[in-house]
Amino acid sequence: MSRLITTLRAQRARAGALMALLMKDSEGYDGRVSDDLGRLWGQYLKQYRWRIFGAFAITLVWSTHGYVFALATRFLVDDVIRLGTGIPITLEEQLPGFYLWAGIILGTWTVVVITQWLRDRLILGVGQSLVYKLRTQLHEKLQVLHIGYFERQETGKLMSRVLEDVWIIREWSTTHAVNILAAVFQLLVGVAVAVWVNWQLTLIIIVSMPVYFWAFVQIRPAIRRLNIAMRRLNAGMYGRSQERIGAVSLVKAFDQERRETLDFRQRMNNYVRLAMRVINYQGGMVAAAGAITALTSGVVIYVGFSWARSGRISVGEVVFFMNVMPRLFMQINTLSNVFVQMQAVFVVIKRVFSLLDEDVDVSPGKIKLDGITGRIHFDGVSFRYPEQSSGALENISFYIAPGEKVALMGPSGAGKTTIFNLILRFYDPHEGSVQIDGINLVNADPTSVRRHVVLVQQEPVVFSGTVAENIVYGRTDSKPGAIMAAARQAELHDFIMTLPVKYETEVGQNGISLSGGQRQRLALATALLTRPEVLLLDDTTSALDAETEARIRTTLDQALEGRTSIIITQRIATARNCDRIIVLDHGRIVQQGTHDKLKSEEGFYRRIFLQQESL
Repeated sequence: MSRLITTLRAQRARAGALMALLMKDSEGYDGRVSDDLGRLWGQYLKQYRWRIFGAFAITLVWSTHGYVFALATRFLVDDVIRLGTGIPITLEEQLPGFYLWAGIILGTWTVVVITQWLRDRLILGVGQSLVYKLRTQLHEKLQVLHIGYFERQETGKLMSRVLEDVWIIREWSTTHAVNILAAVFQLLVGVAVAVWVNWQLTLIIIVSMPVYFWAFVQIRPAIRRLNIAMRRLNAGMYGRSQERIGAVSLVKAFDQERRETLDFRQRMNNYVRLAMRVINYQGGMVAAAGAITALTSGVVIYVGFSWARSGRISVGEVVFFMNVMPRLFMQINTLSNVFVQMQAVFVVIKRVFSLLDEDVDVSPGKIKLDGITGRIHFDGVSFRYPEQSSGALENISFYIAPGEKVALMGPSGAGKTTIFNLILRFYDPHEGSVQIDGINLVNADPTSVRRHVVLVQQEPVVFSGTVAENIVYGRTDSKPGAIMAAARQAELHDFIMTLPVKYETEVGQNGISLSGGQRQRLALATALLTRPEVLLLDDTTSALDAETEARIRTTLDQALEGRTSIIITQRIATARNCDRIIVLDHGRIVQQGTHDKLKSEEGFYRRIFLQQESL
């Protein structure tokens, strides 16, 4: 016995430690309920107010059906069958009352079915409209937020706000709101009808209600916390499984299949452990509710039938209370759940509104960059990323002429990518100005900037879909001839023509069916299709073999002809083909010039040159 107790205590301790780990970043509500609910009503629900009020009115009618049935049962027992009166009654005498009882039941069920259908139709329409509007606004907000916001946030949490949180708001502002109203109304109407039938028996029920409510309020928070922990654990399992399956070749290459299996089993064991605790709590809650209900029902039935035998009340009244008591306790159960979960719902509403209220940071300008030549000028630019103590760029100044090809070099963290971010207007500088053709980008429309300045990333992103769909991503209105011309310019057309269905061939998730060089060419074709005046290339050949790199470099030389281009690279072979090289270190320009000039100067470029020459 002592061994069993020790085991149970150990399991309880492990479950407690797991709960503490999963709930350590639990959120609390720090807003004003009236403000958030007022905003939800004013901006999203008020326009549907007549449908909502109609649903509420229908719900009030619908919620009385249980008591109509109970009263009809009382009528059947007392006035039709006349149970407990001892007065003999013939079938012919019972038939009119039975027909009336059947008519009441049939009519009530008809009203229930119609009102249920009308209520669901009204509420579902409002709910779907709310989901559409909120998700559309959230998606539009995510499109305009600056790049730094996504660097600070987990993608899974953002998707949770768009999908799960919006669905919770929809449920609680429509379906659950109507159900809460129905529960309150049914409780009040039920108590009122019960008092009308017999106030003494009703008093017994009313005395037990606070105890019933207290029992639920005590147990429900633990169940809610466990459910939150289980959702987080399940999300973690999903994320890890997706990550490991996506990198299955790496798992196999390092012979880590057993390790991944054991890790997944451990996570599943933790999930089962929490699920068992939920079952235990639910069992305790059901037991407590059953005990209170049984005790109260037993007292009411015993007292009721005792009074019925003495003629103080009728048998039908006792039967009425037998039908009404479960319904009254069910409404208390519903309301206790609401009170426990309401705090979490306010947190969800706050999360969604916080995302909608997030500062854009990069304010849209009005100037359109049309007819530009690609002249770039950094004039005393300084920039610091949020929550970083040191600046990413410090008083940077340089000029790039139209059609010039410039290489950016320097150690990691020198500020190369930051220059790209400022040119693309992902951020605005804190000091100085970034200009294209003499236009300060702070005054330019970001959409216009990115139509004329295009980035080809170091690790190109390839979406699921066809080759053609990926190429036209930057300009979806392109004609087939333009698509093929961009592919030819990126030296990808000949490869595409060898595919099973040419440009309509599916490339798979993340372009899994393509090699590294083919993905680079596909990304380059996507960029070239937009006909940009400025092309930014982020170390596009760093992960390629020497032969593929040489072919890509030849492709780039042809594609960059006549365009202003800036290339982040650590390859001397790429840098020497550029018109000029800018070397950065700790956010400052430390060297600048041609390959022939810099290879003879002491500094970063010469060190890299000598290292790569010796290979």
